[in-house]
Parts: sequence; C-alpha cells; structure tokens
Amino acid sequence: TMTDPARVLFRDASYDGQLTRTLAAAMAGSADLGEAMATARRIGKPSGTAWYDAWSKTADQARQTAEKARASGDLVNARHGFLRASEYYRQAFYFLRSDLDGRRLQDAYRAHVDTFRSAAALMDHPAEAVRIPYDSTTVSGYLFAPDDSGEARATVIFPCGYDSTAEAGWANVPAALERGYNALVFEGPGQGEALYTQRLFLRPDFEHVLTPVLDWLLTRPDVQPGALVLIGRSFGGYLAPRAASFEHRLAALVCDPAQPDMGARIPGGLAGKIAAPVVRAQMRVGADRAEFFGARMAAHGLDSIEKYFTELRAFTMLSHAPQITCPTLIIEAEHDFAGGGGQTLTDALTAPAQLVPLTEHQGADGHCGGLGQEIWSEAVYRWLRNILPHTPAAVTGKEKEHDR
Repeated sequence: TMTDPARVLFRDASYDGQLTRTLAAAMAGSADLGEAMATARRIGKPSGTAWYDAWSKTADQARQTAEKARASGDLVNARHGFLRASEYYRQAFYFLRSDLDGRRLQDAYRAHVDTFRSAAALMDHPAEAVRIPYDSTTVSGYLFAPDDSGEARATVIFPCGYDSTAEAGWANVPAALERGYNALVFEGPGQGEALYTQRLFLRPDFEHVLTPVLDWLLTRPDVQPGALVLIGRSFGGYLAPRAASFEHRLAALVCDPAQPDMGARIPGGLAGKIAAPVVRAQMRVGADRAEFFGARMAAHGLDSIEKYFTELRAFTMLSHAPQITCPTLIIEAEHDFAGGGGQTLTDALTAPAQLVPLTEHQGADGHCGGLGQEIWSEAVYRWLRNILPHTPAAVTGKEKEHDR
C-alpha cells in the first residue's frame, strides 16, 4: 500500500515532498540543511506565493554572498553559495509552473540557471554546459567528468523528470563522478529551457530525443562507447525505459521508480470519464490542486484536463518492453507516490532485470528514495559495478592502489 512517507515539516504531502527534495540536495552540496529548514519554517501555511517569497529570498541571499566571495577570490565559498542559490531558485518557482509566461516563474528559472552556471565555472573538475542537436533546434545539458585527463570513461546519462531541469540534475552528479563515471544531465521537450523558453512539449516517443543525445555523446573522445548507462528517475522512470526499447546502444538501464504505463495512473481507471469532471471541480476549489494539474498540462502544452488524461494514455511503453536489450535495474522505494509499476515492468522485460526495494526502515522511502540518497547511490552503483566490471575506478581509488 502506498501511504505517505514520514513527515518532515508540512502536513501537505506535496509541499513536504518538495522540501525533502531540497534537503536531499544537501548530499550534492546544493543545499544547507539548516538554511533550508529555517526557510521552510518561515513559510507558515504554504501556498504558491508564500513558497516563492520565502525560497527566492533565501536564494537571493545565497547568491549575494556567493558574488561577494567570488569577487574576493574565495572560490570555494562562491561555488557552494551559487549551488545553493540555484537549488533555492528552483524550489521558489516549483509551485508556479502552470503559467509558462508567469513573471515569477521566468525570473526564478533564469536565476536558477545563471547561478548554476556560475557554480559550474568554479568547479574543480570539468563541468561543461552543452547544447545537443534535437529536431531543428538544440536542447540544454551539462557534461561532467571526474578529472581533466580526457580518458574515455563509462558515462551515466540522466534525463530530467516531469518538473526538473538539467541544472537540478546536479543532485545526481557527485555520486557518479566520485565513482569514476562521466555524467550527462540533459533536458528534452517539456523540460527546463526546452519548455520555459522554446515551448517544446513532452512527447511519449522519447527515443526520438535520446537517439540524438547518444549520437552527440559518441562523437566525444572522453566517452567510452560500450559503457553508456541511462538512469531515469521520477518521470524519467517512463522516459528511460521507453527510449531503451528502441535505442540499443545502452550498456545498462536504471529506473527509479519504473513508470511503464502513465495512463494506468489516471484516477477512476477506464477512460477517465469519471476522473476529469472530479479533477476539474477540485481545481476550481483548490489552488494547490489547480497548480498540480496545471503544471503537468503546461508541460504537455494542453489546456484541459480531458485532453491531459487522453494524452497521458499515450505514455505507455509496456508493449515495447520486450525490446529492451540491456540489463535493467528497477528501484522501488516504499511510499513513493509514483511507485507501484516496478513489478509490472519487470514482468514485461526479457532482458536481465533486478527489482530492488528501498524501505522506510533504511530511511530511503518516499519519492525516488526521499532523504536516503546515499542508500540509493550504494544500491545503484553496486549493481552497475557488476554489470560494467571494467569501468574505471574512481581517480582517488587508483592513486591509493599506486601508493601500496
């Protein structure tokens, strides 16, 4: 049964879940636990506006501190300050995404990107902002490497989720770099810059987005061709397995959680005939509900809940799952509101698959493992080590062997 994960601060699971996400980002140096909790406590009764005001204020302060540090040559403080500012700006606009032209969304999104780029410029390992050809345009991403040796390495690839950005994908990067992998985070249609600036909308056939990404990656001498790993988290748990059904240049696939059939998630089952009027009524009376569905409709470029539910039914890849050829790891965290599809996908696969539960007892419950990101990394990279036994060891590991 899917109940809510343990509450951190807010009674509302949606606000609490987003706070959890920022707290988890502390693992990657892009949040401070005390600063984030203090900001959340100042919000009082959460609403989109109260949320925006509190987080953007904290973000502004972190940014100003970082700019002063950079001006004085204190580059470590500057990098950390910009990383935190970027995460807090992302948090600021999270509950204001239903109106793509909204001034607060556009301003906070721009600040989110600018501060992340400032941080990336100060990193002590390669951190390259990239544009990847897609259709007649390009999409945004970042490619990170553990060091500047230019060595061809195994590469983990992180597409975004329903609401994240390439910049927010940084939360996944340090764990990969420490273990000797390159990491690519990128946005497809309906995500980040592609959505907020170019007005490109989500598409169910994500292989058309991933294939040009892999084409681009494989032109690079620092990318090992036989060692590409696709890791889909959150809505990526649909996008990644869908793309892997058609794109066979992947050495491994990770889904967290697997979401093979988005249509199955529509409340009221069948054709959503009952669901649409109910949800429409909820959206009329509740601002939070209106924003929840409004933000999702915006990512699809749709203006009615009926169209949205119809569109969601196109986001299924179960019939294609037997075409996946690479070993697959499916993470299913207890109490993940998007969970429950792990066994369904596992059963549909013909490729070797492992389903790993993460639990409340371990402290890794909630969406995508919630606060248990270290537990998550252990599980994923332990599995990957067995799948790709020849991946380079982390740089520090090699040096230690040398010393012996």
